[in-house]
Amino acid sequence: MAKKIIEKEIIKHKKIGEGVVKDRDVFATFDHRCKKCGYGKAELLDLGAQYSDENELVMIKCGKCGYTERIEKKTT
Repeated sequence: MAKKIIEKEIIKHKKIGEGVVKDRDVFATFDHRCKKCGYGKAELLDLGAQYSDENELVMIKCGKCGYTERIEKKTT
C-alpha cells in the first residue's frame, strides 16, 4: 500500500518599505490641527492668484487623511 505524501507550503509576504514613513504626506511640516481627524501636521499649498484682481489661494492639506481647507489671505 502506497502512502500519500501531503506537502504544505506556507508563504509569508513582506511589505516593502513598511514603517519607513509614518506620515501619508512627507511634505506635511506645518503645525495645524485637522478639523476632520485631529492630526497635528499639514502641508501648505500656495496656488497663487488666478487673475490679477483676485486674492491668492492658499490651502492646508492634512498630512494624515488628506482633508483640505482653504485659508483666506486678504491683500490690501
